[in-house]
Amino acid sequence: MAYKKSIYLRAKQALDDRRRASEARYWQRHAEVVAACPEIDALERQLAATGAEVVKLAARGESSSAQIARLSAENLELQRKRAELLQTAGFPKDYLENVYTCPACRDTGSCGSYYCKCYLDLIRQTAKDAIPAAAMLKNCTFETFDLSYYSDEVDPALGLSHRRVMTTVVAFLKDYCSSFSPASKGLLMLGKTGLGKTHLSLAVVNRLIDRNFNVYYGTAQNILDRLQKEHFSRGTTDEELDDDLYRSDLLVIDDLGTEMVTSFTVSALYNLLNTRLGNGLPTVFNTNLQLSELEQTYSQRFTSRLMGSCDIIEFHGRDVRQQKRNRA
Repeated sequence: MAYKKSIYLRAKQALDDRRRASEARYWQRHAEVVAACPEIDALERQLAATGAEVVKLAARGESSSAQIARLSAENLELQRKRAELLQTAGFPKDYLENVYTCPACRDTGSCGSYYCKCYLDLIRQTAKDAIPAAAMLKNCTFETFDLSYYSDEVDPALGLSHRRVMTTVVAFLKDYCSSFSPASKGLLMLGKTGLGKTHLSLAVVNRLIDRNFNVYYGTAQNILDRLQKEHFSRGTTDEELDDDLYRSDLLVIDDLGTEMVTSFTVSALYNLLNTRLGNGLPTVFNTNLQLSELEQTYSQRFTSRLMGSCDIIEFHGRDVRQQKRNRA
């Protein structure tokens, strides 16, 4: 249960950028202050020296409570004098403090032996930003899924209302995310266009990334384009593609059936699904096709493998996108 290496590297780079920006802000303020009140420069040096002395004592194991108390008192007095000088010079007394994006870790990403919450949040956001549908991702959550677009009238063919069906679907997917592990079954979401399959697929992606799982999302067309590019790349291996498609904890393939279907794409989809199953990893598919259409479009072998490895979820209702256009 971990993000791929490139996510950590990007998050670390962003953290380093934050720290450099914090330090630049400090030195910019320091220059302003020293220009107006040169005495503060000496106080800043003394403050740094007391801090360095504490570190040296601790490293040598010589830090006693008396020494720490002396240094703490000295440090507090220097801070008091600095605040007075800053206010006299017309600056806020804390003008040379709290310049970090995260004061808790001072933009280092660590609080003692633990990762700071800001760093963990940054890693999660970096993982979400790496999703091809990142612009849609922030708006597609379980909380923003609007069940009011689904009728309360009982559908005679189902014996239930579309809203009751979709309420059950949402509850099932929430439970799926809560209990998810890389050993979970895959999902096959079936239903006509505009019923919320993409929205709820991305809601699953959102929830699982927040739980620190490595999740990759893409349309069938985009994923197959990547596979085709690798296939014709004369034997070179795309490590990023392997991480995304073959090693991610969950792969979500949106709009299955809208891609250009060829002998290559049929074979590539089967191999992708089969490889992930061999690795013990689940895949989520959503499609506008019915089961009979899937078998006609691809192959009996692929459809059988798909149905055997996935829980099937059927979406019912009227086109939500059309309803939203009509309400606008």
